[in-house]
Amino acid sequence: MEILYGNGWTEGTTSSSLFDMRSPWDAVVWWEIRRVPFNLALLVVGLASLFASALVGSHVLPPDRDIGKPFIAVVLYAIGANLCYTLGWVTELVWGWGDTERTREVRAKVFRLGLIFSVSLTCLPAVVLTAIWASRGFR
Repeated sequence: MEILYGNGWTEGTTSSSLFDMRSPWDAVVWWEIRRVPFNLALLVVGLASLFASALVGSHVLPPDRDIGKPFIAVVLYAIGANLCYTLGWVTELVWGWGDTERTREVRAKVFRLGLIFSVSLTCLPAVVLTAIWASRGFR
């Protein structure tokens, strides 16, 4: 879990001048090394949400209802999630003016909040369909 939440190997990095790019690149690496676990978490939650949506959706939607092209929606969602994930390190560099010593303390918190938001958003279709089904008395 240290790889997801702790500062670990980024402890002790400093920027001695504006031209020392080690610290900003350390922030980029910190975020990018967590991209794979982030995507795996969204994949697991997304598959569960897709399964639940299909199961509940069969009770909510008429059998002959065309739901469009879900594969394209999944691909676009994955691309959008990764573009938003990239904003993590981009905004960190902007807020800290390239000096990541100023932002290191909140980095893990921002990651956790982004992960919670992304997982919640991924669950949303299943939650909405279940709420619709419940409002109809599970019929």
